[in-house]
Amino acid sequence: MTRYNIDTCSLLVEFNTSVWTARKLDKGSTDELVNSKHAGSKDAARVNKHLLAGRSELDVISKHIGNVRNRFFYQQTLPWSDKGLRLLPSIKFIEFNKRMDEEGERFWQLVNDFVAIYPSLITAQAMALGDLFSRDEFPSVDAIQQKFAYSINYIPVPTAGDFRIDVGNAATQELKERYEKFTQERLDAATRDTQNRLKEHLERMAKQLTVDIVAGESKPRVFQDSLLDSALDLVEDVKSLNITGDPELERVRKELERALLGVSTKELRKDMAVRTDVKAEVDALLKSISW
Repeated sequence: MTRYNIDTCSLLVEFNTSVWTARKLDKGSTDELVNSKHAGSKDAARVNKHLLAGRSELDVISKHIGNVRNRFFYQQTLPWSDKGLRLLPSIKFIEFNKRMDEEGERFWQLVNDFVAIYPSLITAQAMALGDLFSRDEFPSVDAIQQKFAYSINYIPVPTAGDFRIDVGNAATQELKERYEKFTQERLDAATRDTQNRLKEHLERMAKQLTVDIVAGESKPRVFQDSLLDSALDLVEDVKSLNITGDPELERVRKELERALLGVSTKELRKDMAVRTDVKAEVDALLKSISW
């Protein structure tokens, strides 16, 4: 039996986007390559043309989506299904939804900027692509905006009691048991995901806070500001991401939070006593973890 009212403390979230790739299979060049190399199969190679080669306007949009997905969406949610659905703790919904809407507005602004200069990009590519250029391979101005999409959808977490299909009592009971098992497996996976995030960051801190001895001299390793900033964000996020209330996960979170209390990046770089103390706390935490 599932031990947690997952349907009341969480919801499922689906984030879908699409960005025009500006890639096109060049059949003529593919045939030339296959024939010149005397390949025995026409499928031995494919030549894909980059219609916007040398231009960065489309890359800006792709980079924005990558940042939203990897630096926010994945960080604020937990794995759930193989189809892209993620689990969002209900307590995070208002802040999460506001941020995703803001990122969506930014996405569409970038798309509108791209669409506005799209005709001039086609003209420029006639020279950049040389004999590879074909106007017919570029979508029309009216069609290009349809190549982009951004949507965020929320779905209630179903419960075993939601099975109301006419398959007989025995079959219904089996469906419920299967779903309860599925839910527990997903909850366990979500907990492992949060545990791994915390452990991996502790390992990164332990490595980067190390002071090497080179030719008898202390050489503190260089680290970025994000090392501490990300750790502070993580100890805050784990409060809500620990949806099963795993006591060991909460213990490690609290001890890391305590170790970083009042510590600044400047102190970690300049004050060897502070650096040594934090490093010792991190090392001790890693040794205490049984994950």
